[in-house]
Amino acid sequence: MEIGLGAFIKFANATSQARPRLARQIAEQSRSDYDPATDFWRPMRHAINRDRKTTRDGEALRQLAQAAPDRRRPSFEEISVRWDGVAPRWNGAGHIPSHAARIEIGGLQVRVNPLFSEQWTDGHAESAYVWFNKEELHDDTLAGVRHLLTRDGHEAHLEPVFVDVRRTVALAAAPTDGIDDWLNDLGAEFRGLAA
Repeated sequence: MEIGLGAFIKFANATSQARPRLARQIAEQSRSDYDPATDFWRPMRHAINRDRKTTRDGEALRQLAQAAPDRRRPSFEEISVRWDGVAPRWNGAGHIPSHAARIEIGGLQVRVNPLFSEQWTDGHAESAYVWFNKEELHDDTLAGVRHLLTRDGHEAHLEPVFVDVRRTVALAAAPTDGIDDWLNDLGAEFRGLAA
């Protein structure tokens, strides 16, 4: 079974009581055909991509927030405002193509697809993995995600960066001793619950 990084983060961050229900929901979604109409954050991902490839001033996000349906508008407005606190990290860099990777943890394939990648003139390059959700990540979840992004599967010349837009932080991937067992246990737990 394969799930996306965002789904894995939700599962890892959930309480042990909530994980069985969440695993079944995620598994059901992963077995279904993708429906863009039910993807809440799809328009925001597209706006950020447009911003990175063109004006780089956040205007695409602001326009999206203004035109958003009532249900999405508050979240989109918050992200468009907070994006201004994160985007300067890539001032002086230019957009480069991104590619998805798959990382295996505990028998579970996790698809890690950067929202965008940027490169500076000195050759340094980063791939950004973006989190929009309201849920603040627990310390162990954040450490696990940053560690997961250091695993093989990424293009060697790109440094993975985890971006939590609501908290306006961009953190480079970083290994954490002893967390591989926890990640592998989570992957196996997900597989067992989703079966």
